[in-house]
Amino acid sequence: MALSVRVKRDLVQRWSHLDGKKGSLKTLCEEYAKWTLPYVFVPTGTNINTELQNSKDSIGAQAVNHLSNKIVSTLFPAQRSFFRLLLDQETRKMIEMATTQATGGNAEKAKEQVAKAMLELEATLADAEKAADEYMNMVMYRPQAVNVAKNLIVTGNTLIYHPEKRAPTVYNLRDYCVCRDLTGEVIEFMTREIKAYETFAPNIQAQLGAGGRKRPDGKDYGYDAPVTIYSQVKLEDDGKYYLYQQADNIELDTTGASWPKNKLPWIPLAWNLVRGEDYGRGQVADYAGAFHAINVLTGSLLNIVAVMGDIKFLVNPASHVDVDALNKGAPGSFHAGKKDDVSVVETNKLQDAQFIYSMIERYEKQISQAFLLMAAMTRDAERVTAEEIRRDAQELETAVGGIYSRLAATWQTPTAYIVLDQSGFDGLDDGITPRVVTGMDSLSRAGEMDNLRMFFFDLQMLNTVPEPILAGIDVPGLMKTIGTNRQVDYQSFTKTQDQMAADQQAAMEQQKQMEMNKAGAGAAAEAGKAAVSEAQ
Repeated sequence: MALSVRVKRDLVQRWSHLDGKKGSLKTLCEEYAKWTLPYVFVPTGTNINTELQNSKDSIGAQAVNHLSNKIVSTLFPAQRSFFRLLLDQETRKMIEMATTQATGGNAEKAKEQVAKAMLELEATLADAEKAADEYMNMVMYRPQAVNVAKNLIVTGNTLIYHPEKRAPTVYNLRDYCVCRDLTGEVIEFMTREIKAYETFAPNIQAQLGAGGRKRPDGKDYGYDAPVTIYSQVKLEDDGKYYLYQQADNIELDTTGASWPKNKLPWIPLAWNLVRGEDYGRGQVADYAGAFHAINVLTGSLLNIVAVMGDIKFLVNPASHVDVDALNKGAPGSFHAGKKDDVSVVETNKLQDAQFIYSMIERYEKQISQAFLLMAAMTRDAERVTAEEIRRDAQELETAVGGIYSRLAATWQTPTAYIVLDQSGFDGLDDGITPRVVTGMDSLSRAGEMDNLRMFFFDLQMLNTVPEPILAGIDVPGLMKTIGTNRQVDYQSFTKTQDQMAADQQAAMEQQKQMEMNKAGAGAAAEAGKAAVSEAQ
């Protein structure tokens, strides 16, 4: 059996090594954030009193805000759980075999008992799903998930920490480092946090100040003294992740802090990850050229507008116009001079401004399509059909569908395991697994519904076919052709010829029975009238 040996580590030196490897990456992320949301990745040395340098156009902020909210609302819908708890097939087969043996080989009785047990299990699992969703609402997970999505879109990387019964902590690329193997699996990551001495528990404060220790700058650990915490989580040979921590240069006792892979409360995420690399690239990086062009062109347009707005007048030096009197005169006052003595300087920059504006619109359209801004997807016309909007939305949703699939595996699934564990569910080791039912799965279902709508829309065209031509059309064959081209399994909801014949026979028998009942009721009424007549 593989053993994990805990050794003393210099986490400060390890952090310096890992952080130094991403120097240029941090510079790029600062530029990406400047074009979109500067607060996502602020430059070093920035504080609350520092004015952040924003882009000259707001399309970047609008695009990131829109796409991040769209991703979170799709991956973590507020009205339902984003996963379902299912019993894996292997465990189900074991239960069926055990039940069959317990019933003495009676397959029918065993099947009935298994079905009843599955219904009871589904009710229990539904309660666990609801409890997990309530736990996410309690810790305010979704607002933090939006911050996660913003970091992924802008910088391509982020780290989420899920403390028990508290809101998640979102780290940007400046406050964590990560190492991956060639398959992309995380083998090590580190975080760096600066906290005040007063915020630590008494036992940690005792470790920090034991033996008259001093801070790295030589000062004593005072009430509000800043302490830098270095945390390292590393995958060891036994398949578990172990935590190691240092406060400044003091190693803290983290004995027993280990987690299996499916319960690790940290989730390192990447937007687009290239094989062999530790960090990913975001959506903004993919369209950096468009963002840069908009920023430069908007600056040029603002300069032209400033020149056009700066009105200058020319006065003929040979004229008798008193310039000072003209400047001081009230509106509507009279002055001596000729009409052409005073003229306005014309810049003739309107055409240049229109050209720059058209170029800005070109790049804004690219960004709008890439970030699913619906307002820029439809054509400029008085009447835009609902089908056009639905078709464009379907095309763009499919374009980012790979992101949904990747985030389902790297974000949603680990989150499901974490919230189930922290909400008290103990069935994860007994064959119960969460299955994500949002994201790409939701998009595929929406696409199937669109195909189904188009299938029935095509069939409605039969109402416009003249009766003589309709009589010569094989309707079932036409349904087969349309269903095949629309990718609709129409046979799952259409009746067979035998079913239609049986329904027709049942309708005829029902009609016959109704006529017999009506005839019987009429005969009874006549008999009643005859009996009354005889009585009279």
